[in-house]
Amino acid sequence: MKVYSQIDLDKYMINDWILAELNKYNEGQHEEIIRTNSWLRNMENKRMIYADVYGDILQGKTKDMTVLDVGGGYNALTKVLAKNTNYYLLDFLAHGGNDFLNSISRKYDIHWIDDDWFEYDSNNFDIIIANDIFPDVDQRMELFIDKYLPKCKEIRIVLTYYNEPKYYLTQRIDDTEKLTFLSYDGEITALKLRKYVTRLVDTDLDDLDRMSISLPSIYRNGRQVAYLKITGDLV
Repeated sequence: MKVYSQIDLDKYMINDWILAELNKYNEGQHEEIIRTNSWLRNMENKRMIYADVYGDILQGKTKDMTVLDVGGGYNALTKVLAKNTNYYLLDFLAHGGNDFLNSISRKYDIHWIDDDWFEYDSNNFDIIIANDIFPDVDQRMELFIDKYLPKCKEIRIVLTYYNEPKYYLTQRIDDTEKLTFLSYDGEITALKLRKYVTRLVDTDLDDLDRMSISLPSIYRNGRQVAYLKITGDLV
């Protein structure tokens, strides 16, 4: 497990190769206006994490593998992921890009599923990725892990949590009720992960306990970000 720090970011920025790849595969203004693409182009912290999670795929080291990218959004490198693997993007694209992706998905062999991951009746995959979805955007982290462990060899998951209280006033889309949404902290996130500890790659209970320690954040909003791999049932 890695909890990202400024030291990690400084090391990555010595060779910001994800930005170079984005420039190489950029398709112009229609692609540029997609928020998930512009975030990756403009945020070095996101590029560092992207390099860790997707780097071997971008470098062609996962040929013939089948990949499910849950909530991965679209960016200029999605085309490369689809070129180098049998690539499925499971995302209703809350941040836009639907029309653009629909127009190019067949050309680049991007298998786009416009659905919620919980409703998707999935096939088996070599790698399942959930990058910056759980538990801050989606608190169903345990449900996700339990649903997909039997369907893959490996889950790569980037977790976002706050060790200082962070909450939002939210509006239900299926009712008039307003809810206050309190983000998970590191203690709660680690507690949810403890039952998977024998499956966590290079991670033990001490590593999980350290998630409750606040480190200087690489994001302006103070969030902590951890990347870990979970061994699936198909290994």
